[in-house]
Formats: sequence, C-alpha cells, structure tokens
Amino acid sequence: MTTTKALLIGQRRRLALTMVGGFAGLVALALAVAVFAERADIQTAAAVTDRLVPLLVFYAPAPIAAAGAYARCGGPACLTVGVVPALVFAALVVVGTVFGVPGVGGGDAPLGGVTMSFALVGLSGAFVGYCAGVTAALLADLAGIGGGDGEGGGGDETDGAE
Repeated sequence: MTTTKALLIGQRRRLALTMVGGFAGLVALALAVAVFAERADIQTAAAVTDRLVPLLVFYAPAPIAAAGAYARCGGPACLTVGVVPALVFAALVVVGTVFGVPGVGGGDAPLGGVTMSFALVGLSGAFVGYCAGVTAALLADLAGIGGGDGEGGGGDETDGAE
C-alpha cells in the first residue's frame, strides 16, 4: 500500500478502532466520574475531573489524531477522534435525562447546539493534529526512519485473515 493511501484511507484498521474506541471509553469514564464526584460531593475527585475533562474534551483530540496519522490509521479514524467527546457528552445528557439523574439533564441550553460546538472544536483540533501527523510521517519516510508504506513488514499492518 502506498504511503499516501495509507495516510488518507488507513491501513491499520484494528489500531484505528482501538484508538477511537479507547478514547471514547476514556472520555465516557471521565465524564461519568465527574458526574458521580459532583453528586457525591467528593471534593478531591471533583477537583481532578474539573481539570481532566476539559483536557480530554478540548485538547486531547489533536495529539491523538497526530499519533493516529503517524501510525497510518487513516483520515476518517483520526477525524472521528475529534467528534468522540461531543457524541459521548450528548449520550451522557440523553441517558441522564431519560433516567432522571439530577444535574445531568439538558438544562436550558439546546443539546444540539452544545453538541455541535463541542464537535466543531474537537474536529478542528483533530484536523490540525492529523495534518501534523501526516507531515511527520512524510518527513520520517523522506528521512528513511518512518514506517514507510508498510510493505514487507509484519505486525499490525493489515486486517487480512491469517
């Protein structure tokens, strides 16, 4: 597979799914802990999640997308990382509203607008990270130290049946 195709489409599907799914799980866990800590009035946990949640929601998609691009997971997977926090947030609000969890409802703000804002911020960060990762991969290939086009290598290069 050529380097360009690997960077755009992706050649490591399993790694890409692990990256997106793992990040979604991490964001969901952080948001759930934040809600639980707030409801249980646990000051230490609330203080930690007050710093961790914005880090995961707003800042983490860029470096994760950059690492995914460098690992040749493909553009769709890297850009999906940017939308993950918005989707997890929307799911948490919907589940909280359906099950009547206090403090987790839709409130006065429209859910669609807040979700779209989160998605745009995450998507723009993921795009910048993806571009940085592609640039780093191409420069590494040019210098001869990168993963190249994946031909002749082993490991997690393809998803073919063995």
